[in-house]
Amino acid sequence: MPKLMKAPLILVGLALPLVALAADFWVKKPYQTWSAEETQKMLEESPWATTLKLGGNQSVAGNAPRPNGETEMEEDPNVTYTLQFRSAQPIRQAQVRSSQINAHYDKMSAEQKAAFDANVSKFLSATFPDHVIVAVTFQSNVQQYQSQLRTHWTDQSLPKQSMKVFLNTGKERLSLTGYSCKDDTFQFVFPRPKELPPDGKISVEFVHPRIEKIGEQRIFQVFSLKKMLVDGQPVL
Repeated sequence: MPKLMKAPLILVGLALPLVALAADFWVKKPYQTWSAEETQKMLEESPWATTLKLGGNQSVAGNAPRPNGETEMEEDPNVTYTLQFRSAQPIRQAQVRSSQINAHYDKMSAEQKAAFDANVSKFLSATFPDHVIVAVTFQSNVQQYQSQLRTHWTDQSLPKQSMKVFLNTGKERLSLTGYSCKDDTFQFVFPRPKELPPDGKISVEFVHPRIEKIGEQRIFQVFSLKKMLVDGQPVL
């Protein structure tokens, strides 16, 4: 078993459903009418996306010791990871809607809207019959942590991550087939599962590196397939 499989802490997460009244806004409303809040929920905490936080205590660099010898502590140093199934249509619709909101799409002229729609049509019409794409955005409230995370994930590659990253469907444990990183987001590519039981679960595994006092941890993030249905079928 590879050394990194023995990470000291296992995090088990379940992407929780949204509140009952808003959980299916993507079914009730076309994406073009999603509010900014609904769009953010889809991208950060929905059946196709979730955000997890890793914490720890860390002395603030450069702080002089107090008279009693103690150093000031960062109140809540943390690292967050936001996972998104970017090959899933609802996430790509939310990305487009976010761009619409930022560009004030609703106030554009008919010609401007047509030009905007033409630019995103290829993005929305893309299909992924053979693979699944999971994007992970990282962020820390400590600048030094963020810099170390960026260095770590930029330095990674498919060979380095191939024995640490998996997509699990219960019957299948699928290995990584592609890796890339840009800015503060890295991307995993997996083969598309052969079978997705609507009432099952799917999980993403990867290893968070040690960043100062936030130690190395194996992330095991679980999603419910019965919450990821579009027209009665799980969508990834």
